[in-house]
Amino acid sequence: IEYTLRRTDAYEVTQRLREALPDTVVLMGSTLDSEEIVNERASIFPQIMTLSELAPHVDGFVSMLPFSNETLEKYRDTHLCIPAAETGGEALRQVKHGAAFIKVLGPDFSFSKHLHTQPTFDYCPTYITGGITAERMSEAFSAGNILTASGFDVILKDTPPDSLTAELVAERIDAFVNAAKTARAEFRPSLRGCENLSEEEFKAALPNYCGIK
Repeated sequence: IEYTLRRTDAYEVTQRLREALPDTVVLMGSTLDSEEIVNERASIFPQIMTLSELAPHVDGFVSMLPFSNETLEKYRDTHLCIPAAETGGEALRQVKHGAAFIKVLGPDFSFSKHLHTQPTFDYCPTYITGGITAERMSEAFSAGNILTASGFDVILKDTPPDSLTAELVAERIDAFVNAAKTARAEFRPSLRGCENLSEEEFKAALPNYCGIK
């Protein structure tokens, strides 16, 4: 589960997730790789936290911005690091220094396709978010992505707030997840049934797991 520092209740919700779902991987999104900038922005966005403050409470960090080499080397053995990249060079550098995935911003798939062309030897595991719907899953995974995500603004689009129920939300999430599983099985057959694999089997099945230390 990824929650976001854009929400003012980020810390409280993360703690509740930890208590309610102790075996679930919890990621914090909208993180910034700069203690100086975080401390400066805290007067305007009091919910913002540094990576070192977040580290004891989450399993990984997601960002719309790149991470430094120092940050990746500090956290790569203990946390999932999923920074964004806007160029092939940024992606290559961050994977080399320990990024678990490179976050690619949708809805366009051009950059994903660029990172997965034959001359790159499919080294880069990408995670795409932004404008991804159940209907676009085949296109998202055929572009080379391993994971995809989407917020409630997409999954529940055009749903009147007064009609929202837990059952309806679960139904929409199920449809999204099932579409992702179907598309991933089609375009990444080595990952079919990956939820049943051990950690080592899962790494072996990943087509672009580098395992750089």
